[in-house]
Order: sequence, then C-alpha cells, then structure tokens
Amino acid sequence: MSATALGPVLMFAIVLSPVYLMLAGWIFGRPRELRLPLIGISFLAGFTVLAWAGMAIFGLLVELAYFS
Repeated sequence: MSATALGPVLMFAIVLSPVYLMLAGWIFGRPRELRLPLIGISFLAGFTVLAWAGMAIFGLLVELAYFS
C-alpha cells in the first residue's frame, strides 16, 4: 500500500474511531434521550461543513494568488 493510499485509511479508521464510538454511545446508550444525540450530531456536521467550506475558500484564494 502506497503512502497516498494509507492516508485516508489512517484518517477514517484510526483517527476518527473516538468520534465513531462517541456517536454510537449517543445513539445506543441508556437512558435514551433523543435531544442530546441530535445536538451532538448537528454540531459535528456543522463543524465539518464549516471546515470543508473554509478549506475550499482558502484553496480558491491560493489558486487565484498563484495563477494571477
């Protein structure tokens, strides 16, 4: 396995495993309360969207600065 193919495996399998366990605990844990998992999952989804949007804008700015 090459180094470029190892990165996503490392990221999604090992680094994000605590996040997967936290989500599973929120969803399958007892006592079951619907409000807390929805707040947590929406927070994580919002943070992910903001991070991706920031990276996309930064990438566009770098591209504009490099090619102009």
